[in-house]
Amino acid sequence: MKQIVEKINEADLILIGLGEELDTLTLLKHDSQYQRRLETIENSWLAPYMESVEIKKHGEEIKDLYTRFSNCLKGKNYFIVSLCRDGLVRESGFDAERIVEPCGGYGKMQCSVGCSAELYDVPEDILRQVEGYLNEIDTSDVTKKEIDIPDYIKEPVCPHCGKPLVFNNVAAAHYVEEGYLPQWSVYKKWLQGTVNKKVCLLELGVGMKYPTVIRWPFEKIAFYNQKAELIRVHDRLYQLTEEIKGKGIGICRKPEEFMKELSNVF
Repeated sequence: MKQIVEKINEADLILIGLGEELDTLTLLKHDSQYQRRLETIENSWLAPYMESVEIKKHGEEIKDLYTRFSNCLKGKNYFIVSLCRDGLVRESGFDAERIVEPCGGYGKMQCSVGCSAELYDVPEDILRQVEGYLNEIDTSDVTKKEIDIPDYIKEPVCPHCGKPLVFNNVAAAHYVEEGYLPQWSVYKKWLQGTVNKKVCLLELGVGMKYPTVIRWPFEKIAFYNQKAELIRVHDRLYQLTEEIKGKGIGICRKPEEFMKELSNVF
């Protein structure tokens, strides 16, 4: 771990990839109450709102982890590409201008049929109403076959076409990518400055769900840039390809455990 700290400190630039293993929604799969709630309302339009509520409720541990990690990068030239939809990396001390989230999240809404590229604020009153309704479900014997959404919870609709609004992320059937593309341009410009520079690529919990976003591009940088080195952390898919062996380290660890230990060593 001390060697990894040295590599980070010696690097001219640090490129960080946060994968789905760190997403709060992934971690919630092990929460029995969350699973019961999801089973109850999974076929209704309330389900994504429940996800947003649960992220706020269970995200403090991940936020604390990111905050500690952000302290390790103060004063360093870094950029973060995150596949996580929970948006917590933006709330943890990192510079928002150095983060891009191509999978979107729960911070903005869009038209469900993509009638325009316009994004909308999330109605906070609906989130409060959904949270209250979920608490009622927890204390009742309601099942998903019996679910009857209260009349006071109204699904928000697009002001242009009247179709329902949905969260602006990859779960949307017509994902409006304009939500992240401006920041993606900033990221691409930052990448241009990595040529012939000593780059530390830190890949945390990145699987094969969206390999063209982080995993394969990071491997490409490690292959072509002779001064780049890839540190890949995953509890299963930590292996390096044959082409970049000797240009990095594969670590079989849960990314959250690795980040805790790294923060303690800094």
